[in-house]
Amino acid sequence: MKKTTLLLACLTTGIAYSQQQPATIHLTAEKLHARVREWAYPANGITVPDNSPALLWPGTDGKHMILPMEIGSELESGRPASRVIYKVMLATDKEFKKDLVESGEQRWAVYPLHRSLAPAHWYWKYGYTVKGSNKWAWSPVYDFVVAPGKKDAQVSPPVSEMLKRNEGPHPRLWNMHTIGEIFYKNNLQNPEAKTFIAFAEKLMKEPLPKEQPMRVIDTTGKNELEKKKIIERMYHGFGDKVGTPVRNLCIAYQLTKDERFIKDAKVRALNIAKMDPDGLATHDDFTSGAVLEALGWFYDAGYFLLSNDEKELFKKVITIRAKRVYDDLPNRFELHACDNHVWQITMRNLAIGTVAVVNEVPEATEWLSYLYEVWCARYPILGTTDGGWHEGNGYFRVSYKSFIYLSQMFGDFSGVNYFNKAWMQNLPYFMLYTYPPASPAIPIGDMWENVREMVKMQAWFADALTYKIDNPYLNWYVDAIKKERPEYFRGTDDLLLFRLLNYNPKRQLPVASPGELPKTHAFTDIGVVAMQENLADAGNSLSSYLFSNPFGSSGHGHAAQNAFAVSYKGKTIFGGSGYYSNFSDKHNLLDYRSARGHSTILVDSLGQRLGEEGYGWIPRAISGKAIQYALGDASNAYGNIKSEFWLDRFRQIKVKPDQANGYGDVGVKLYRRHMLQLEGGYIVLYDELEAAKPVKWTTQFHSPYVMLPGQQVDAKQQSFSLENSPGKINATVFANTPLQLSVHDQFSEAAVNWAKVTDDEGNIKDFKKQWHAGITSLPSATFRYLTIIQVKDKSVEVIKVVEAKDGLYHLQVGQWDILAQLDGSKAPALQVTGTQSNAAFNYGILPVTLLGSKYTATVPGSSMLLEKDGKTIKRTEVTDTLPDVAKYDYAPGKRPY
Repeated sequence: MKKTTLLLACLTTGIAYSQQQPATIHLTAEKLHARVREWAYPANGITVPDNSPALLWPGTDGKHMILPMEIGSELESGRPASRVIYKVMLATDKEFKKDLVESGEQRWAVYPLHRSLAPAHWYWKYGYTVKGSNKWAWSPVYDFVVAPGKKDAQVSPPVSEMLKRNEGPHPRLWNMHTIGEIFYKNNLQNPEAKTFIAFAEKLMKEPLPKEQPMRVIDTTGKNELEKKKIIERMYHGFGDKVGTPVRNLCIAYQLTKDERFIKDAKVRALNIAKMDPDGLATHDDFTSGAVLEALGWFYDAGYFLLSNDEKELFKKVITIRAKRVYDDLPNRFELHACDNHVWQITMRNLAIGTVAVVNEVPEATEWLSYLYEVWCARYPILGTTDGGWHEGNGYFRVSYKSFIYLSQMFGDFSGVNYFNKAWMQNLPYFMLYTYPPASPAIPIGDMWENVREMVKMQAWFADALTYKIDNPYLNWYVDAIKKERPEYFRGTDDLLLFRLLNYNPKRQLPVASPGELPKTHAFTDIGVVAMQENLADAGNSLSSYLFSNPFGSSGHGHAAQNAFAVSYKGKTIFGGSGYYSNFSDKHNLLDYRSARGHSTILVDSLGQRLGEEGYGWIPRAISGKAIQYALGDASNAYGNIKSEFWLDRFRQIKVKPDQANGYGDVGVKLYRRHMLQLEGGYIVLYDELEAAKPVKWTTQFHSPYVMLPGQQVDAKQQSFSLENSPGKINATVFANTPLQLSVHDQFSEAAVNWAKVTDDEGNIKDFKKQWHAGITSLPSATFRYLTIIQVKDKSVEVIKVVEAKDGLYHLQVGQWDILAQLDGSKAPALQVTGTQSNAAFNYGILPVTLLGSKYTATVPGSSMLLEKDGKTIKRTEVTDTLPDVAKYDYAPGKRPY
């Protein structure tokens, strides 16, 4: 049976270190990812990962080389930046005479090459002017290297070829003018198609929708901003309500050739075509975009039914709604790390509407060219190759529909299989490790609390991927979900069309158990390490996670650098706290999104900064049999908020991001968290902390279960347990100086569901109390914490303090011997030895003994795992490894470390 190879290694075997590089790397860059691009890529003479890199550069308003940081969606069409024209030159010499490649003039600040480059040292630059001027300003010359033997990229065809492929007759969407008859015949005996057709029969009996709220919410006593958000909430989903039936009836017609379906779709499409584009029901980006998509669907599929006057009406309305999306995109959208609403939904809306009219509305050629170029240059966003998504699984699923259909659509146009991208090929592992079947997703990012169990969209998305990605572990994942949640697969969901387009009754889906995969997987692009006790049965075992994100807390991400999470028997027992009541209300900014709401460390009661500047990263990870290990670095996560985007969000709610509200700069210099998951239900945290002055360090724990303080044995040791949790859970924290424990059930800022937000099934969410523990030190400039968490089925062990001398603590719990240096003035050290597991972990200068033999680190400061492997000892030694963004994408001349 064919097995899929992981494209990114998630464990290190042998000795992985460089003689030229110290064990520990300290990043000095203010940020690793900019909210809006601030530097050119590729540059600095880097060797690029493949032989067809996209050229990216900071935007300009025509006067200044770099756009203001927050130029964008709040500015109207016609802003100065929209008048800018760019072009690019690329060659193998600085004078741009050899192997010259020149672009045409374009309005956007990306240039996918659409060609493979020969191995060479390449040079490039971009120029800009404004409409009506012939004066060009040029950037400095940037350089990069394509090395011999570099892997071939998937090379997409140029825009001209893509446009030529769209010159055919209607229906153009999904290549239906070419494959329509095949699509019809192929699905005649498809059980899902038959179920859907029966659904469409009932759909035709539904009354035409009216422009009215989806729900009524009382605005009494609310301020103006809250009223605005509540009104948006009242109409949220209206566009899908009126638009989805049109799409479904078009699909039913293409499945059956029964004109009853397309004629009913016409009635419904004409109804929404006449809705007020400026009315409350369909004026915002999501509702208007959904209407645009529906009109595109019918104009394309039902073109033969339209009179000339009706065609003009549809083109007029599609143009109005398309321009609302498009006019704010060039020289803005492509510059953003992630403009969420566009990538999630409106890019798909615009693409479908554009393809429908591309040969009949003159502006549509530019719209489609732009969408294609940005897709080729930027997809995937929020991750590079490791398959991860930095905002977590809660909001990731909002993008699933677009990623599936845009990958299909642009693949139809270009002949490129976008599902073969490294990120797509690794995506199944991100899903498998961070959102296992019968287990909660990682508790991080907006709406994480909505994915405490498997939800429909996750199931549908995973199922859709099996049609394009050959991965037996993915097939196992979907098979497990179908066994657990058969009711999710009823053939009428939003990804049905994708399955119909790719339906093959003879397809075989070989399955492989993920139990044979490594227990630990590091997604370093997005800063997540997952450690699984039993990946094949995560719903009945122990899972733990460490987060430290190079993107910082941008978009729907959270200020949760070096936060940890633990789930057991399908329930989150430690992790994030609070609720997604709104993107930026007081509860969100002062608790849920902030470091206060995550199991990480506060410094003098202050959390981490919001924005890309508050970043972390994962320098190390090791997967073993009895010991799993990860290291996170959040040394750059603290300080005053600098992002204008987030400062404006505070101004909108009239709150200051100052020390009274948990934000500020107290001079944090170092925060490295070592995390181990040990066989038998133990998790160990070892924190290295340093500040410019003596500060109080608070290590936090959040849980939905009641916390009970333990009996204090020593002021330097604090503990608590969880009550009514899935098992017997205890956390004990050690330090070299006295500690203070606080346990309570109050949020830092009250959680109130004032906007009546709902869960995935449409039920208004109940914002229940949660439990929080904070363990705080005396003021100290350098400090160490050692935390031992026991997750047991029946009872926890007594932790024995064998010796505590000169800050070096020797502890025993179960089979494990633990040595930890807790005196902050001395060199850090952590050692863990399993007498029954014949395994040992070592960090620092202490020699380690396993089975009678002594071992020392090859590189001082490395992390080393020793495990008995047959008759030999397998040794894995790792030092810090940079994330890809720090290797490749940084400002010219400003290496980030």
